[in-house]
Amino acid sequence: MDVYHTPAAALDSLVARNLLPSSEFLAAARRALGDLAASLRERGGRAAAQPWRVLKIAKGGSDGRGTALSGGCDSELVLFLTCFKSYEDQRVRRAEILSELQTLLQSWWQKPIHGLSFEFPRQDRPGVLWFRLASPDLEHWMDVSLVPAFDALGPLNSNVKPVPQVYSTLLSSGCQGGEHAACFSELRRNFVNTRPAKVKSLILLVKHWYRQVAAQNKGQQPACASLPPVYALELLTIFAWEQGCGKDSFKTAEGLKTVLELIQQHQQLCVYWTVNYSFEDPAIRTHLLGQLQKKRPLVLDPADPTWNVGQGSWELLAQEAAALGTQVCFRSGKETSVQPWDVMPALLYQTPAGDLDKFIGEFLQPNRQFLAQVNKAVDAICSFLRENCFRNSAIKVLKVVKGGSLAKGTALRGRSDADLVVFLNCFSQFTEQGTKRTEVISEIRAQLEACQQEMQFEVKFEIPKWENSRVLSFSLTSQTMLDQSVDFDVLPAFDALGQLVPGYRPPSQVYVDLIHSYNHAGEFSTCFTELQRNFIISRPTKLKSLIRLVKYWYRQCNKMPKGRGSLPPQHGLELLTVYAWEQGGRDPQFNMAQGFRTVLELVSQYHQLCVYWTVNYNDKDKTVRDFLNRQLRQPRPIILDPADPTGNLGHNARWDLLAEEAAAYMSALCCMSRDGTPIRPWPVKVGEQWSSRGRLRWGQHAQGRPGLRPEGQA
Repeated sequence: MDVYHTPAAALDSLVARNLLPSSEFLAAARRALGDLAASLRERGGRAAAQPWRVLKIAKGGSDGRGTALSGGCDSELVLFLTCFKSYEDQRVRRAEILSELQTLLQSWWQKPIHGLSFEFPRQDRPGVLWFRLASPDLEHWMDVSLVPAFDALGPLNSNVKPVPQVYSTLLSSGCQGGEHAACFSELRRNFVNTRPAKVKSLILLVKHWYRQVAAQNKGQQPACASLPPVYALELLTIFAWEQGCGKDSFKTAEGLKTVLELIQQHQQLCVYWTVNYSFEDPAIRTHLLGQLQKKRPLVLDPADPTWNVGQGSWELLAQEAAALGTQVCFRSGKETSVQPWDVMPALLYQTPAGDLDKFIGEFLQPNRQFLAQVNKAVDAICSFLRENCFRNSAIKVLKVVKGGSLAKGTALRGRSDADLVVFLNCFSQFTEQGTKRTEVISEIRAQLEACQQEMQFEVKFEIPKWENSRVLSFSLTSQTMLDQSVDFDVLPAFDALGQLVPGYRPPSQVYVDLIHSYNHAGEFSTCFTELQRNFIISRPTKLKSLIRLVKYWYRQCNKMPKGRGSLPPQHGLELLTVYAWEQGGRDPQFNMAQGFRTVLELVSQYHQLCVYWTVNYNDKDKTVRDFLNRQLRQPRPIILDPADPTGNLGHNARWDLLAEEAAAYMSALCCMSRDGTPIRPWPVKVGEQWSSRGRLRWGQHAQGRPGLRPEGQA
């Protein structure tokens, strides 16, 4: 029954054989509770000074939620009484009613139920009356709480939210956090109980581990007495599954690893749902925004917005989660470690607009130490390749250039991609890149492997097994933060540009040759890596942060089922973000939510997008001018690569899917003001008008402003 020593493939068996409660005991306990409920409905408080009766009884606790664990579990019988007309009434009569319930309970137990023992311990739980049902051998037990409550919800309809007044009245009652949680027990039960069976099995595994941690450290550390409630772990497990998987069938080890990773990030946890309450009502919105400003961890009960179930000491759980992460339960092979789902401890669309800068800093900005280590390693690798490749050959390495997000300064935390472009003298024109590729890749790979053997790095340097003789890649991974890595593609290329200097603009002949050589869009874009890098790297720091935010949003969209077709390339979203900032005023200290909202607005208007720059190519050469006019006659959206005019990054992609997600995010908290009104986007034009002749005349525009206007206009 020890999670720590159970192989990953055997975790499902551990749950099935050891963690499910005894069906015989559960059946006996449920019969007993059913009999008790019937007795309470029948007798009620008729003998009380102010008689009351039971309106309905809701079963909660882990038994009600379907997450009861073998050994000991809990159940909650919430008695909704006629004498409570408001939340406040509960405080006035609670002690009296609990006393009456105790009398009724003792009377009911005079007739024992076969197969169960009854224990009535010292009552040390405020606001409830509790007792224990146990099997004769005491191996199985259930702690049962009787909770008198105000019927705030009335009859429940499936899939219908409570009216906002239920919660606004709760907030105006002056209650403490979670004081009236029992009033919402049906919502709480339904939230968990409707989950797939395997999610509940994962919950059992997490709870079993939680129980092991508590038992091992009982009395040894003060933290043990104040662990967060196990219900918080149930919610965290559901959150991990929803955000990382969402499927009925999944690998249990991956789910468990994800929950443990989130526990280790408890100081950043912000978990809540809007299935029962939302930001639409002003009073609820004000309360929720206040909750979101509180110290983390924040795990709000999906049924009661006043109850942060994440309160308690998480340090011990985090320590044990880190220790468990290295055990056999997370080994999928001799060397392979189980990877968690991609889940962050907070969600973008649930982040208040004013906190987006903080969100980027906490979750999207790469670790500076890791970036420094990667850049140092890449510089060493580049030098090694320049000095050692093709030593006894006429082929020479002219230069090695870093490309991709790492070089542009827009890399995301976690796993990112980059390019290492090797420019060689054996390529004298664009079309020669393909002819000697296998030979060139083979030599570069041999030198990379030599570099791997001869040099020591602060990061883990891995070259995957060779599966394609025309493709070469390697990865650099942090030695201490295993979720931080960069995957590099090594790309041999023709040096079309030569040595670049500040203010460099390619001769028109470079683009004339490109136009005559290419067969498909962006075929030779690697030759222009330096121009692509320079176009982004010179931008203000905050604009690069906005690019990170847009890229992260794009990655979330990429997780969605797409059917046929693929989303637009990520580089297109980067360029669209630059365009939005340029047209929106170029303020280096802009409002992040406004910038993000503007990019989403542009995505939603993709049918009209026509975005291009004249920083590297222009109309001086007729071949280039005619080619660009043809490019700009294509159906929208059009986003031309500012370094490579053959690359239309808006063509033949599922912009409709991005637009759907953009519309959803534009109405989310991240794009809303504190008063609930939408953040206004910058006034950005999405396209140019064509003249009656369908031809555009080029204007002289610098620094990336659009460079076309209808012929005949000033």
